[in-house]
Amino acid sequence: MLIIPNPVRESSASAKILVAGRLFCPNGHDLISPRALFDGHPGILIKAAKGSRRGCIALSPVYGSTSRIVLDIDLVKGEIMDLYCPACDILLPIHSPCSCGANLVALFTSKHPDFTDCIAICNRVGCINSHILINDEVISLSMIDTF
Repeated sequence: MLIIPNPVRESSASAKILVAGRLFCPNGHDLISPRALFDGHPGILIKAAKGSRRGCIALSPVYGSTSRIVLDIDLVKGEIMDLYCPACDILLPIHSPCSCGANLVALFTSKHPDFTDCIAICNRVGCINSHILINDEVISLSMIDTF
């Protein structure tokens, strides 16, 4: 019998991941919360609203993961949500338009808001577009192995 190694399994075993460890709203409130864990990593906690519907969403801090935990709100695929800080209720700022027609919303990597150092996530339910910006350079999934 000929055994051919599975390249997907081999590459995933040694693959590096990028985990957001610190994210803040424009007022400096920490958006990383141990209240929701994703593979042992504290999640990104934000509030979401559409009309009178409001609730919390915990997002995986692992770049490229689409895992989330939703509380107190029903999400409808394709719907555009307003995203807020759970501590101060400030509307999270728009970084740039998303290719899906919604917006990429900024989550800052320091307590001092800087659009050149942030994570931008799409506010359309189901859209997986996101960007990591470090010193105004976009980091893609394919670049993670170079760190």
